[in-house]
Amino acid sequence: MRTAVAVPLAVLFLSCTTASASARAGGLDAVVELSADRLATASPVAAAKWHSGDPVDAPEREAQVLADAGRHASALGMEPTAVTAMARDQIEANKVVQRSLHARWHADPGRSPASAPDLSRVRAELDRLTPALVRALDGAGPVLRSPRCEADLARSARDVAGARRLDRTHAAALTRALASVCSRPAAGP
Repeated sequence: MRTAVAVPLAVLFLSCTTASASARAGGLDAVVELSADRLATASPVAAAKWHSGDPVDAPEREAQVLADAGRHASALGMEPTAVTAMARDQIEANKVVQRSLHARWHADPGRSPASAPDLSRVRAELDRLTPALVRALDGAGPVLRSPRCEADLARSARDVAGARRLDRTHAAALTRALASVCSRPAAGP
């Protein structure tokens, strides 16, 4: 009888531990997945700017994205400064990819994109991703302040980079996009 009870308790303990670890990582996984989705917009943005001659830096657009992230954070009761820092990292990561692509195309114009994507559509996707990222940060909650946050975030970033077969530039940019996720509390006062 004792053995029969011990096995189900062990199974219950392991399943609770696994569920807890999965919930912790799940919040971070959502942040990483959405960050990778946002980073996927870098190539079409780079192509549009290549054809228009616009610079990679777009201060007015960046300010709008940062303000939107801060508003979404405030609406969820989160610390806007921390969320704005994360949004800044997302923008800078996107620009890493854009600059890399522009450098490649300058070096080898024959490999540059033949046509320009509609930048307004790409920006609409970015506008959809910003509040989704803020919600994902909110959903990650206390995991962001846990001692395991950085290790779990790095693991998730490696997994996503591998699953999506990101090249070195995109993988490095994904790491850049996540730089402040664990370094600041996401919860408000």
